[in-house]
Amino acid sequence: MNRNVAIALVIAILAAGGYWYYSGQQQAKMDATTDAASTAAAATTEAASTAAAATTEAASTAAAATTEAASTAAAATTEAASTAAAATTEAASTAAAATTEAAAPFDADALTAKVDASTLDDATKTTLKAAIAAAKANPALVQAAMDQVTKALGM
Repeated sequence: MNRNVAIALVIAILAAGGYWYYSGQQQAKMDATTDAASTAAAATTEAASTAAAATTEAASTAAAATTEAASTAAAATTEAASTAAAATTEAASTAAAATTEAAAPFDADALTAKVDASTLDDATKTTLKAAIAAAKANPALVQAAMDQVTKALGM
């Protein structure tokens, strides 16, 4: 009888060892699957983030590219200048609807000289000069440029 008990004990130990080994293999497969899913999720998140950044950049560029001068200024200045260029574009479209041909005379060179002589930072000066150049090329933008310069210079 001791022999039968010993054989049963060996079989039970082998069965427990086999179960432990199989469970370890299954856990390793699940860990590998989890790691692969995590890596795929991280890659998807990174791709979405990159796409969102590209979309944001494209939208900013499209808004700044309404006029050629505003586009040049937006490429050469900081984010603040890009925001100001977008505001100039919005103000210009509003002013274009309200502007008549009887607008006040516009001296772009004198206005540019005033901006250059001011104590404003370089980014603001660049943005204002871009708005003045756009207004010089398109009379519908004159009022918006005048308003922007007046506000910046505190006149």
